[in-house]
Amino acid sequence: MEFAAFISQPRGLHNFVSDIRNAKNKDDERVRVDKELANIRQKFSNSAGLSSYDKKKYVWKLCYIYMLGYEVDFGHVEFISLLSSTKFQEKAVGYMAFSMMFRPGDELMTLAVNSMRNDICSQINSSQSLALAAVSNMGGSDLAEALAPDVQRLIASPSEISGSFQNINISAEQEYRNRSFLCKKAAMCLLRLFRTNPECVVVDEWMRRIAKLLEDRDFGVITSIMSLLLGFASNSTAAFEPLIPYVISILTRLVVNHTCPQEYLYCGIASPWLQVKCLRFLQYYKIPSDATQVDLLNDVLVKTLVRPQQHDYGHDSANKNNAENSILFEAINLIISYGSDCPDQLREQALALLGKFINLKDANIRYLSIDAMTRLAKLEGPQVVEPYQAAVLDSLKDTDVSLRKRALILLYVMAYENNARDIVEELVKNLVIADAAIKEDIVVKIAILAEKYSRDFKWYVDTMVQVIIVAGDYVAEAVWFRIVQVVINNTDIHEYAAEKMLGLVQAKFAHEIVVAIAAYLLGEIGVNICDKPSMTGYDQFVALHQHFANASIKVQCILLTTYVKFVNLYPEQCKDLILDIFTKFSKSSQLEVQQRAVEYLALSAVDPSTVEAVLNTMPAFELDKRENILLTIEAAEAKSADRPAWSVDQGEKAASRASAVAAKASETAAAPAGTASIKPSNGSTSSAPAPAAKAAPVVDLLSLDDDYAAPSSSSSSSAAGAGAEPSAEDLKELFNKAALVHGATEKATLYENGAFTLTYMTDYRGHQGRIALFLQAKQSLGAIRIACAAPEGLNLRAQSSEVPGVAAGEEGRILLAAEAMRPFNEAPTLTLSYSVYGTNVTAQVKLPISVMSFGQALPSDKATYMTRWKAITAERTENQLVFPSSKKVDAALMQHIRDVLMPAARVGVAEGLDNERTFTGSTTFVTGTQGADGKPVAVGALLRIEADFAGNKFRITVRATHPVVSAAVKDFFVGQLS
Repeated sequence: MEFAAFISQPRGLHNFVSDIRNAKNKDDERVRVDKELANIRQKFSNSAGLSSYDKKKYVWKLCYIYMLGYEVDFGHVEFISLLSSTKFQEKAVGYMAFSMMFRPGDELMTLAVNSMRNDICSQINSSQSLALAAVSNMGGSDLAEALAPDVQRLIASPSEISGSFQNINISAEQEYRNRSFLCKKAAMCLLRLFRTNPECVVVDEWMRRIAKLLEDRDFGVITSIMSLLLGFASNSTAAFEPLIPYVISILTRLVVNHTCPQEYLYCGIASPWLQVKCLRFLQYYKIPSDATQVDLLNDVLVKTLVRPQQHDYGHDSANKNNAENSILFEAINLIISYGSDCPDQLREQALALLGKFINLKDANIRYLSIDAMTRLAKLEGPQVVEPYQAAVLDSLKDTDVSLRKRALILLYVMAYENNARDIVEELVKNLVIADAAIKEDIVVKIAILAEKYSRDFKWYVDTMVQVIIVAGDYVAEAVWFRIVQVVINNTDIHEYAAEKMLGLVQAKFAHEIVVAIAAYLLGEIGVNICDKPSMTGYDQFVALHQHFANASIKVQCILLTTYVKFVNLYPEQCKDLILDIFTKFSKSSQLEVQQRAVEYLALSAVDPSTVEAVLNTMPAFELDKRENILLTIEAAEAKSADRPAWSVDQGEKAASRASAVAAKASETAAAPAGTASIKPSNGSTSSAPAPAAKAAPVVDLLSLDDDYAAPSSSSSSSAAGAGAEPSAEDLKELFNKAALVHGATEKATLYENGAFTLTYMTDYRGHQGRIALFLQAKQSLGAIRIACAAPEGLNLRAQSSEVPGVAAGEEGRILLAAEAMRPFNEAPTLTLSYSVYGTNVTAQVKLPISVMSFGQALPSDKATYMTRWKAITAERTENQLVFPSSKKVDAALMQHIRDVLMPAARVGVAEGLDNERTFTGSTTFVTGTQGADGKPVAVGALLRIEADFAGNKFRITVRATHPVVSAAVKDFFVGQLS
């Protein structure tokens, strides 16, 4: 009866929907909607007189109008008022309207948050469910910050609280079901909030709570908790490694023992969704070190891999096949992620299945097989999947474009020295028949492979020319830029490349990309062929200029630049012709063309030696394989809500294992006698035994830059060497240099050890600063955890508490935000915790952030400075110190202080007070604290530095309106000059 009452709608709403459906055209519908909106607006103008029935009816109408695509810009207050209703039907329509028409950040969100918090904290299941569903649909930082603590309190095992039910009208079993339903909704709601704002949950505190929930008897609770666990583990992997035995226990119950309630059987398969989540969770970690757990997991994987042999793909239902395949491919991905740690029999069986599936007609299975093979090739090398190269090439001709793209990625990954040329040639052939959706991707892959594996750069030039001829419209700028770079940097092919490009543009028709490349190359290296018949400077000019009229503005500009080089190279052959062209286009309506023509025309009248210097041959490009501009336009992997398990490299997994072992050892040492460790229901402990000896270095198999090779010397790659701290003198020198860096274009090395180099960049504006730290890894590092410690008065926070693992030679980035609220006189510190070859290392970096970072130069004349100096007389506002300097104190150093140190420290000069032995200046320290006038409080500081050349000493005197600022300014310059 209650459900029937809920779904029954007011008669007025029924009539309105009928009118909309009976509208003859869109205009009639618009007229009816406008009429209804005007009526509702008029009713809401005096909402106090509306009955709950009418208010509910009008809000339902607004929801329907919004669903039709019309804008609803009123009634939001009425939606919120329904949220606080005590009647379920009114509350339901209120939450419906709220979920549909509110967005994170709306002005009225605060009012809605209060109502939702009241419902979540209430003891009424229906109200709690409505609020949780609305929060899950909405998301947003506002809701995450306000409601996450309340949502977390609802996530508890129904088995623990079912005995304390208060409703005497229902049984304990019914109360348990209600609690289970609420726990599932709360888990999904928290997952949504966590994905929106990970900082709203302290994930490290959840390991024990999730362990208990994973043993609940309700499979629905376990499934929802596994979803939450996957979200947590993707963000903080190491914290949840102790839960591996619980997950293996669940898989054993489902796969081996077939223990599953009837309602969770799907086509005879025990809870396939839960199996998939469990297998996916295990992919974040290394294979268990406990032999019992390994045996249980192997049994699960063996039974999972046997299922395909029992399939009857012609007669089994599609739903059953899909469910079993989803489990199968997650099991294969798990085997791939374990790599060489997994038994050889399982690895061979998984690869055989992939080879079988790649030839099936089912596009979905082939797609998943190719995707799994791609991960396998990245992990273990292309030779493993090379036998299936022909089948992958056939997939490039499939009608499904997503399958073709995935096959292209696999071909790109499986290429190496022995088969790269064959793959490139096949891709060029396929380029002729490929459709527009994939042509650009093929061009990029060909360009990268042809360059990377080219033994003869003439073959590279021929290949890329053929690509441009076949797919010129799909050749991105980055591709032909790279062609130019490669040719210019290889002098042995200059003559061949120039001949090739000249032959192409001598034809009557040439693609615009061909013209652009030919123009650039002939202008630079065309002189190598100018003595050959039909290849003189004049011939080159004529061949290019015949395409000028049909070229785009950008290519015309390139051609004009080539022409001015021809004027310098072949003045007797084509100077007059080219100057006429410059004169003609100096009046062009295209600004860029006109500007170049005018400038080049003027350049021709300059002294020949100057022209020679300006138009000299461009130097070779500085190429780095990690900076290949083609890599920036490669197709990116699709992003998922959680961090993919396959993005966790072996170094990070090893760090997670080491962290779990260390945490368990610490817990065991601290636990009193008789305290038991957490155990899953099968009785095995959740921790791995501590290693008896130092672990061997872990090879970073996921690195594609080292050709899948292990480090050449374990001693040179030891964690001890990686974590070795630099000397105090070196740190001080780096710190002082970095303290003078400001502006978005300046960089300085702040810290360096055997594992990485940390480069420092800042941008300060007023009382706020943005700091970027670029971490260049010398060795493969696991996930880097970041912790900031700042003195009182300085707010310092990192954009993210963790940086994903960084491969050797790659770069990670750490972004910090600083805000000065009050004076301070201590440098903040940044603690980086990471792993190298399975060993945890911690590095503490002192950040050069001081009151001078938030300063503004304050130039003044003599009279103004002296007036300010005399006005500062309070106690402790003056600081003076005489100190020796490690540098030679002379006139040159004083000049350096005036020209370099003071401008970088944002100190303005006081004119008329100094000689060659002194410097006098002032600055202002800006804070984020507002004064009585509503403006930020600023603290002025005056300083004077006096040099003693004979004693090699300095005396510094600082006066400031705040004693902490006075001391901080003095300490800053003492640190710079001592």
